[in-house]
Amino acid sequence: MIETMQRDIVADHRERMLNLKKYYPFFKLTENNFSQFKDGMYENLDMGYILMAILRFFIEQNNVKEKDVTYPEYLDFMARMLRENFNQKLDDGQVREVSDYIFDKIRNEGRPFSFEYYDPIDRKKRASRVRIIESNIKDNTVWYSISAEAIEFYLDTKEIKDESRISVAQLLLEKMISSDDFKGGAVVVAKINDEVSNLKRQSDQVLKGLSLNLDEGVKSYREFMDTGMQWFDEEERLFKKNTELIEKALAKLNSDHEGQSQKTEAYYRTLKDIYELGDQLKIAMNRHTELLVSVTKMQKMTDQAIKNAKIRSLRSRVNFQTILKEMILADDAEVLSEFIKPVLGIKIRKRFVLKNLDEALTMRPLKMIKPEKVSFSESTEIVYDDELEEERIGDNYEFLMRNLYSALRVRDEFSKKEFDASMMAMYDENIIKNADYVTFFVNLWQDDGYLNKMLDSRIDEEEKIDFTLERSSEDSNDLIIRRV
Repeated sequence: MIETMQRDIVADHRERMLNLKKYYPFFKLTENNFSQFKDGMYENLDMGYILMAILRFFIEQNNVKEKDVTYPEYLDFMARMLRENFNQKLDDGQVREVSDYIFDKIRNEGRPFSFEYYDPIDRKKRASRVRIIESNIKDNTVWYSISAEAIEFYLDTKEIKDESRISVAQLLLEKMISSDDFKGGAVVVAKINDEVSNLKRQSDQVLKGLSLNLDEGVKSYREFMDTGMQWFDEEERLFKKNTELIEKALAKLNSDHEGQSQKTEAYYRTLKDIYELGDQLKIAMNRHTELLVSVTKMQKMTDQAIKNAKIRSLRSRVNFQTILKEMILADDAEVLSEFIKPVLGIKIRKRFVLKNLDEALTMRPLKMIKPEKVSFSESTEIVYDDELEEERIGDNYEFLMRNLYSALRVRDEFSKKEFDASMMAMYDENIIKNADYVTFFVNLWQDDGYLNKMLDSRIDEEEKIDFTLERSSEDSNDLIIRRV
């Protein structure tokens, strides 16, 4: 037992220290306060807060806008952040002065932060280096970007709610692939899989909530769609981008070793790491697609639950026992006034007016009375929101199916991506982002009868064309549509 413990301490120590190094720059920087800078003029500034704000700024630029940062852009961000977040009025010169000081500290004056630790295997001290900001020169301009260690630190220390955790993790994966850290990339993909599984659990909780309390369930459903699914297209784009990076890394590895009669051990080790990372990323992409299918089913069930609730609300019924219990608990009988008011409004006393005697005496027999013609107008049918929504979905599905049939009359086989490009060229580039466009192909792929049932009354049998869908062998994210 003691020998096993001792072996774990020695074997795991280096890995633990390397995991700790991403935290080292933060605590090193927070040791620096502003009390000794410019005679304490900026003493109320907090280095820890400023550092986290700068990390978020770089992630926004690198991930969302997909660009590196120039120093003037950094200065503009710092000017806005310092003036809005701290109770201190600074002119442009002071903003520049403080920003230069902070940037030098974060970049450690161009040198990496050196994190020293003891290696019990080799029995000597080692130094591990880490940077927060990386730089490169292009077109006579210095461009800055956040390092992979800084992104990982940000992910570990902040509960991300405003942006997609999957998208930010994929930015870290992109950095690791670019730096040939394929083993570290596999760890990031594991985090992505955990987040996809977490979203799946959230969708299951929403379904459970719908069965218990419709109002709360619908509220949870809308929150889930707003926060969990609004980044879906961005996540899909990053999955594709990282897949392409893996393919480029594999091609680069083979080109670097092309012509060598005997490959080195390092070559085969790197090749294995790249293939393992590619396989893990494919698993993550498949789970991501399964999540979309699950959410589509949840959307159908939510719409049906709302429809059923509206139908039930039209049934007039009053449970007097429940009303009585609520009055007793509230110790308030005011609700009884609503039952009594109609009775108090009835006029009990009746009088016969004498002048109506003449009318009674001159009243003609029934056979002499000409019957009045009464015309009945058709009652206006009430159309509910869910019926309008169902009609809209049906119209969109009919439109897409007719376009699909038109394409099959021209070509017997084509891919979904080719169909997407054709639709964007004919109509609008945003058509493939429409939710009905996505669910249309999900229903086609599932073939659960929902789509056929909806379109049976809209498209005649002689217009229909039989076709099949299958996943593309060349691109796992694409479908092949083939006429039967």
